[in-house]
Parts: sequence; C-alpha cells; structure tokens
Amino acid sequence: MLLNVNSAKWIAVVAHFILLLPVAAAEAADHLEAPALQGNGSVDITDLFLFPAAAENSSVMILAVNPFVASISGSTFNSDATYEFQFDNTGDAIPDITYSTTFAPVAGGRQSFSVARTDSAGTTTIATGVTGTAAVTNNGGLVQAGNFDDAFLHDTPADISAIILELPNSDFFGSSNSVGAQAVTTLFGVQQDRTGIPEVESRLLPPDRRDAFNAGNPADDLANFGAEINAAIALQSNQEIADTVTPMLLPNLLPYDASNTGGYFNGRALDDEVMDSTLKLFFEGVIPNENGGSGAPIRDEFPYLARLNAILDLGDVNLDYVVDFGDIPAFISILVRGDFQPEADCDQNNVVDFSDISAFIEILIGS
Repeated sequence: MLLNVNSAKWIAVVAHFILLLPVAAAEAADHLEAPALQGNGSVDITDLFLFPAAAENSSVMILAVNPFVASISGSTFNSDATYEFQFDNTGDAIPDITYSTTFAPVAGGRQSFSVARTDSAGTTTIATGVTGTAAVTNNGGLVQAGNFDDAFLHDTPADISAIILELPNSDFFGSSNSVGAQAVTTLFGVQQDRTGIPEVESRLLPPDRRDAFNAGNPADDLANFGAEINAAIALQSNQEIADTVTPMLLPNLLPYDASNTGGYFNGRALDDEVMDSTLKLFFEGVIPNENGGSGAPIRDEFPYLARLNAILDLGDVNLDYVVDFGDIPAFISILVRGDFQPEADCDQNNVVDFSDISAFIEILIGS
C-alpha cells in the first residue's frame, strides 16, 4: 500500500522548503546543506541527538537522515550505506567505540537491519531487527529504525528516517563520564556526511567547502577548517570571541557528560533549542545556562521521537508504509495496552478495542 499524504500537509512542507531554499543551511541545521548530498537523502544526516535515557545509567543516540521523508527524500535506508555513531572516550578526537547499522534492500515494505559494535578488540553484532519494530540488543539496550517526526523542524509537518539506540553508558564510555560523539554515513565505503556539534558546517563554511568537511575527520578539523571558521565567527561577532569559540567547536564532536543533567551544549536532547543556543555562542561567545526547549513533540520513553506526520493506511500499525504481517505484533501491543493509534482503529470508531480485530484481519488479508 502506498503512502497517502494529506494534501494540506504536502503544501505546507513544500512552502516551508521553498522559503528555506535561499538559506537552507542557515535555517535547517544539516538538512540538505552540502552540494554532494542534494538528491541523496538516505545518507544526508539531518541531526545527531545524544541524551540520558528513561532507563537508569543509559543514554539515547539518534541518527536521522532523509530530510522531508516521502517528499524531498525517499522513505527508506540505503542498503549500500552504513550509518555510524562514533565515540571518542579518550580525548584524541579518534573514535574508540563505533556502532554501525546496515540495512538489507526493501522486502515487503520493510528492511531488515544489523547493528555492530566495534572497539579495539574487534567487531561484534549486537542486534538484528526490522524497520518499524523495536529490537533488544545483546548488551542490554534497545534499537529501532524507521520513519518519525522531525524533532528539529517541529513547527513543520516534516518527517525523517531515524536509527534510535538506547544503550548502557558503560558500553561506550571510557574511564570518565565524558565522550565526544559524531554521526557518520558512508556509501560503498566512502564517507558521505558527518555531524557532531550542529550548525558548525552549515553556518560557518561556504557551500563549496562543505563536501570536504563532510569527508573529513575530527582530528584534522582545526588544521583544515580552523582558520575559515575562526574568520566566520569573527565576522559575526569579534576576534576575541572567535578565538574563544573556535576551539570549542573543533574538533567537531558533540560533547556529552552523562553525569551532567544539563542540555545542549552537553549532548543534545530532542527538544533543545539548538538554534538560539548556537547563535548565542557564535555572536556572544556564551553557552546558555538554561535551555527553554523547542516545544518539539516527543515521547518520554523509547523510541522518544514522535510518530510521523504522514497519514498512513489503516492497519499500518508499525508505521512502515505497508500493511503486512509485521503489523501484527504492533497491533497486539496497542490492543493490550489500551492505547489509541489511528492506524490501529481499523473499524474507525475512535477507539482501539477487540472490535478492531476482525477489521484488521480483513485489511491484512486484502493487502
């Protein structure tokens, strides 16, 4: 079954995107920010999030791609790509722990995936699963991949594809509670995009330098981009602020201290007001002490991201754009919990109950 996008929402997405075009990089974090990523949304990282999980002594990492799912970008992950969370826990800007996710081609509207953990001892598969359904990792965590609301563009009906990992802190921290993190995509083994501290590249480098930045490594950032970024900050503020802020931004790794409950610039929560904080840093050289929050719709528990904005077919309970047997576990879960979800209300009486079972079966068989 095909995605049925509400026409009003489609118009809003297109209108918003048109307004963004002259300053796309400046107004939309890392959405569509570099020339080589245009038309290649499946490896275009829109955002990296890293924040404490609902589970004690655990953290959540989210890598999002496919800006404006099903409109500007596609709605699936690239089976020739890898999607990586990289963590430096020794302070040398070189990854010590990497979590890599790879996907199989689409089959029946879904994609199977595998998550591997790499450290100095080697690489181990920690989870396998399918899009639209949460899976348990072998190190006590959770993983889910699929399409969700874009938390950054929370005032626009925009969706993204995201990989969400919730893991024990002990699995990626070193001898301290602090790490530097980045998200990376590769295609056929060639690095396509990377994101650490948001908006550094998109606000401080010209378009013709962004592909080189995306292909680079954090350890080389100061040498390769320090002078340009310093000059760009000085132009927006002054040289003293530029000299103070540049070493905070490069190497471009998102700092995260699990013992610190503050938001961005310590990790990045889904509702952190990143743009205001970034502007304050660039223009005033100050990291805000408080983060008022963006008002983005989010959940308090896994998978944290809000459900996608698109209107899906009845029976597509796992929100993967197709009604198939993969929807059965999600349907049963919603029925048992007594939750309401429009796609599970198969008899359309505004409640999900046992009367929906026969309607769900008819839709499933008919699909």
